Amino acid sequence: MTSPATSQNFPQTIRPMHTGITARSVFIGIVAVICQCLATPYNDFHVGGTYLAGNHLPIAVVFVMLVFILSINVLLRRLKPGVELQGGELLVIWGMMVVASGIPSSGLMRYLVPLSVSPFYFATPENEWVTLFHQHLPDWMVVKDPKAVFYFYEQLPDGDAIPWQAWLKPIVGWSAFVLIFYFVTICWTVLLRKQWVEHERFTFPIVQLPMEMFQPPSGSNLLNRFFKSRLMWCGFAIPVILHGLRGLHLYIPSIPRPPLDFSIAAYFTEKPLSALAWWPNVHFFIYPSIIAIVYLLTLEISFSFWFFFLLGKMETVFIYATGSKVNQWNFHQNQQMGALLVFIGFILFIGKRHFGRAFATIFGKHAGDDSNEPLPYVWAAGGLIVGILLLTLICRLAGMSVWVALVMLGIFLAITTVGTWMVANGGLLFIIYSFLPGEFLITLFGSARVNAPSWTLVSYERVLMFDMREILMPGVMNNFKLAEPLRLRQRPFLLVMGIAIVLAMGVSYYSSLDLAYTHGAVNLQHWTYMISTTVPFNRLTSILQNPSGIELERIGSFIFGGLTMFGMLWMRHHYLWWKLHPIGALLMTSYATFCFWGSFFIGWLLKYTVLKFGGVAQYRKLRPLVLGVVLGECFIGGIWIVVGLFTGIGYRLLPG
Repeated sequence: MTSPATSQNFPQTIRPMHTGITARSVFIGIVAVICQCLATPYNDFHVGGTYLAGNHLPIAVVFVMLVFILSINVLLRRLKPGVELQGGELLVIWGMMVVASGIPSSGLMRYLVPLSVSPFYFATPENEWVTLFHQHLPDWMVVKDPKAVFYFYEQLPDGDAIPWQAWLKPIVGWSAFVLIFYFVTICWTVLLRKQWVEHERFTFPIVQLPMEMFQPPSGSNLLNRFFKSRLMWCGFAIPVILHGLRGLHLYIPSIPRPPLDFSIAAYFTEKPLSALAWWPNVHFFIYPSIIAIVYLLTLEISFSFWFFFLLGKMETVFIYATGSKVNQWNFHQNQQMGALLVFIGFILFIGKRHFGRAFATIFGKHAGDDSNEPLPYVWAAGGLIVGILLLTLICRLAGMSVWVALVMLGIFLAITTVGTWMVANGGLLFIIYSFLPGEFLITLFGSARVNAPSWTLVSYERVLMFDMREILMPGVMNNFKLAEPLRLRQRPFLLVMGIAIVLAMGVSYYSSLDLAYTHGAVNLQHWTYMISTTVPFNRLTSILQNPSGIELERIGSFIFGGLTMFGMLWMRHHYLWWKLHPIGALLMTSYATFCFWGSFFIGWLLKYTVLKFGGVAQYRKLRPLVLGVVLGECFIGGIWIVVGLFTGIGYRLLPG
C-alpha cells in the first residue's frame, strides 16, 4: 500500500538529457566537506550542541543548502540570470556533504578513535584486560605507545605535538579496511537501487525536502514555487519560534522554555506497571520534524513504529506481573534478531529476479540496460563478492576465524539493508538496533564456540556496525534516488561521492585527534569517551571468563520472533484487511523508537485525522506545511549550532 501522496512525492521537471558534473559544484562540495569534518567533533563532543549530522537528514547539510539557495543563488540570479547553481549542481554539493557527514562522528570516528586507545588506558590489574585479550590486538588496529594513549585522555602538555607516528599504522590499517567496507556497501546499494526505486517504488520521504529545494525557479522569479508558498513559511515558523525560545532560555533563563518531553512512566509507581520505567522507559518526546516526516508515510508504517514500542512495554509488564524468570531484555533482543533475519529473507525474496539477473552478469549474461546505473551490474556484483573476500582475508590475518568473519559481514549487510529500508520507505531518521551482530554468534552458536582472538576482534564491531544513525548506505541510496528526477548522471555522481568519502576520512582523523589531544578525552562527552569505550571490553571480559553454549531461552525467543515476523508478512500478503506492518517489530526496544514513538503517534494521528475528515485533497494541500516544519527545524538547529561554536554553549533539539 502506498501513500496518497506517492504520485506527488517529486515535482516532475522534464529535462531533455542527463546533466554532468561541473567543476564549481565539486569545488564547493570539497570546501563544504572539509569545513563540516573540521567542525563536527568539536560541536558534537565538546560543545554538546545538536549533532551536525545525527541522522539521515543531516541538519548541517540542510542548513548550508538553505542559506546557499536563499542568499548566494538569489544574488547570482539577480546579477546575471543563468549563472546561479542549477539543481544538479546543488545535488552534487548535497550528495558530497551527506555521504561525508557521518564519518567525523557516529558513522566512524566517534568509535574508531577512542577504541584505538581505550583498551590500554582503562586496563587495570582488577579487570585483567592485559592477560585476557591484549595479546590478541593487532598492531595495525590500536595505539600501544603509552604516552600517546595517556595524553589522548589527559591532554597534551603545552607545546607538545600530536604523536602522529604512534597513530600512523592504525590510521593506514583502519583506512584500508574501512574503504573496502564502504566499497562493499556501495556495491550492494547499487544492486538494490533499481529494485527499490523502480520496481517497488519506495516513497523516500526524507528526500522530498531537498527535491523541492533544488527545483529551478520559473521565468524571472528568484525563488521556486516551494519557497514562495505561504503555507510552507507558516510551517517553517513553528519550530523556529519553539526552538528559538528554548535556545534563548539557555542564555536568558527568564525567557519561557516550552516543554517538549514528558515522563509517562513516572506516573506508574505501583507494581507491575512500574516496569514501564525499565529501559527503554515510556517517555513522550515531541520532535516537530519527526511529526512532519511521519505525515508523509503510509498510515500502516507510522502506526507500526509506535504500536510495537508500546506492545513491547506491555510484554515487559506481563513478564514482571507473572513473576517469570525470563530475562526481558534478552527476550526482546532475540525476538527482534529473529524477526530481522526473516525480514531480510523477505527483501531478498521480493527482489530475487532482479538480483538473479544482476549476479548473472558475472557469468557473461545480459541483465538489461544498466548504462545509467551508478556501476555496471557486473562491477557491482563482482565488487561485492571480491570486497567481502578481501575483508574476510584481513580479518583472518588479524586472527579472526573465517567462519566468524563471514557471519559478521553477512549479518552486517542484513541489518544495514533493513535499516536502509526503514529510512527509504519508512522515513525513520535514524536507526539504532538493540543488538549488535556479535549477539547472533552467542544466540546461534554459543559464545564458547568462538575463540578468544575472534571475540577480541568482534569487540570492534562497534566502530561500523553499532550506531546506525549516520551509516553510509541510506545516504548513498537517497542520493541515487535524488539523481533520477534531477537528471544527474549516476556514475560521475558516485565518483564525486567517493572523493568526498576519502577526503572526509583524512580530515576527520585530524579533527578527531586534535580535539582529544587538545582538550583531553576525559573532558569531552562522557558517554562517547568513557562509557562507550569500555562497554565492549567489559562484555568481552565476561564472555572470555564465562563461556556458554546455546541457551534455550535465547534461541526460543529468536525462533518466536522469526515466526511472528513470518506470520505478519504472510497475513499482509494474503489478506488486504491486515494493516499491521511488521517493520516496527524490529525496533521494539531500540533507542530510536524510545526517542521517536511519541512523535510517530502524533504524526500518525494527524494524518489519519486529515484523511478522515479532509480526504486526499486536504492531505496533499498540507504537504508544503509539513515540509516547512522540517526545513524550519533544520534552520533553527543550524543557527544554534553556529552560535554554540562561538559561545561554547550547546543547544540540542534532536536526540544525542
